[in-house]
Amino acid sequence: MSVPNKAIRVLIAEDNLLNQRIIEILVKKMGWDYTLVPDGQEAVDACLADDYDVILMDIDMPRMNGWEATIEIRRTNIHIPIIAVTAYSEESFRKKSFEAGMNEFLSKPYNKEEIYQTVLQYVKMN
Repeated sequence: MSVPNKAIRVLIAEDNLLNQRIIEILVKKMGWDYTLVPDGQEAVDACLADDYDVILMDIDMPRMNGWEATIEIRRTNIHIPIIAVTAYSEESFRKKSFEAGMNEFLSKPYNKEEIYQTVLQYVKMN
């Protein structure tokens, strides 16, 4: 897999420590820059404070869940790709994710190739 010359800036919103470490390892292996936040409110705040190429967003988080955070982010940034990365695999969660404004829905356990290809696809589109 070829890596783009420009470092991709990824915002990771994930509250589970084990999942944080797993996604950090995957992102580091690609040479991407990243910011990790533990909840949806901090994801919204990070988007207002800085520019990212893509967001990897968990759904079930404290303070503000991924759907609520996506709705808030979409009020000021309609273009940033938001990819749900969640333990939920039910169609109702997928549908609600797209209704909230997410661009893609990936279920855990993490499939590194799927994450890489999805991020690269959306970054290339912007």
